[in-house]
Amino acid sequence: MKNTIKIYFILAIVLVSANSCKDALTEEPLTFYSEETVFSTEDGVETAVNGIYAQLSSGQYYGTSWHNLTMPLSGKFYSSQAANRDATGLNTTPSNRWVRDLWAQMYATINTANTVISNLEKSTLSLANQDRALGEAYFLRGLVYLDMLRLFGGVPIRTEPTTLDDLHQSRATRNEVIDLVISDLEKAKMMLPNTDATELGRPAAFAANVYLAKLYMTLAGEDGGDASFWSKAQTELLEVFNSQAYTLTPTYAELFIPENENTSESIFELQYGHTGGTRNTDIVRSFTPANSTYAPSNVTTFGRIRPNKETFDQHVAQYPDDPRIDATFVYDAYEKSDGGTQKIYPDKKTGNQGFAVIAKWFDPSYNGITTTRNIIMLRYADVLLMMAEIENELNGPEGAYQYINPVLARARYIDGDGMSDSVEPAEWVGLTQDDFRKRIFKERFYELLAEGQEWFDSHRRGYDVFIQEIVEPHNNNPTIDLPPSGKDFIYPIDEKNMLLPIPLSEISGNQLLSIEDQNPGY
Repeated sequence: MKNTIKIYFILAIVLVSANSCKDALTEEPLTFYSEETVFSTEDGVETAVNGIYAQLSSGQYYGTSWHNLTMPLSGKFYSSQAANRDATGLNTTPSNRWVRDLWAQMYATINTANTVISNLEKSTLSLANQDRALGEAYFLRGLVYLDMLRLFGGVPIRTEPTTLDDLHQSRATRNEVIDLVISDLEKAKMMLPNTDATELGRPAAFAANVYLAKLYMTLAGEDGGDASFWSKAQTELLEVFNSQAYTLTPTYAELFIPENENTSESIFELQYGHTGGTRNTDIVRSFTPANSTYAPSNVTTFGRIRPNKETFDQHVAQYPDDPRIDATFVYDAYEKSDGGTQKIYPDKKTGNQGFAVIAKWFDPSYNGITTTRNIIMLRYADVLLMMAEIENELNGPEGAYQYINPVLARARYIDGDGMSDSVEPAEWVGLTQDDFRKRIFKERFYELLAEGQEWFDSHRRGYDVFIQEIVEPHNNNPTIDLPPSGKDFIYPIDEKNMLLPIPLSEISGNQLLSIEDQNPGY
């Protein structure tokens, strides 16, 4: 990505973000470039688009807030952060800091995208990167609204740069948000280049196909959902599959080696490793246990986010010799930075250390301030799992094995020599449609755990499935370590957990919203 103008300059043209208007109005930018100047050159347009990525990847969005909030709320993770205990216990309040920060940053990202879209749509210039930049702006705006739709339902819609005259917006319906997501991602499909013409770190048109498929699968899988959405999702993914643009990496473990960014499997990654490292993400600190040899010496990490006991146990019970287990988890014990040993789950079952550790996001070069680890947003194995699930829903399991079995075969490789190193996970055969449906639900967690998909995968099949597959296995876990002496929680049986609360800061600060606009149960 070009950096002829510093990314922070573009923030000067963002008039106000939807939920941070007071702060934005009082800030004094170090350097001001008018919108007309920024959008008059290819370098300026490039920098403007970089500004959207900077907002998306910031600590208040995918860099930190996303993982700290959605992972425990998925029911698959535990967080030791005291300020997030409400979310960890599935009793999120509207004043939760991560809900507040994430909501505000989502609208800041949308507002930056709106600024790019508005200027490029009305431009009379013919810049070489204009159409691609516009496609990226539509893609990123569609992604943010898709996130908001799945987390909050209907939300205020903003499609123009925010001004003092329209700071306050009423809540749009869920269907209106769905229509906007479809419109934005369809435009992105038309404007984004194919993979051969895509610069490092930029999405190709296929990324828009995948996010559209995720939307349609969400609509198809809900209670009383329209089955025709399965067909729409399949249509989107067949474009990706038939292109042969992506391939699985030879081994699963190599996906998470810090040097292996933007692999053949990568469809979309947030680029931290190719911008000199940034503090925008605290993902390394969130997953790396404190005082361990997984962090360089004298570097502070937290290791707050841990997989729930049943998350680990289910994978081991299903596939005891699955090589993905060692690539995904650290368990039993780890070496401490002082030379000692720290016991953890399953060897230790109580307290903050009574959980395994996620191994996917370690960074030996992390210095406590910056990291070069990219965040994988979409990869090809996800597409194959989606296609397997869709085919099973439409036609039963016979045609679905062709998609799931390559993912399982790759999981059996350790050294990448083309020879299976384990008998597990074995190929799937002879399943009924219902058996396949239940197995693929769990398989997505085995393959994609801690990659940011957990909230959606645990919720998109509806409330009954969420209770049966997430809440009940947790509450019935015999090793659960309950308060006041322990750290675990009994999850509530409460349908409010199908959506997050609109933050109190938005309810109180937006004159066109009231407490009646809050999601049910909050």
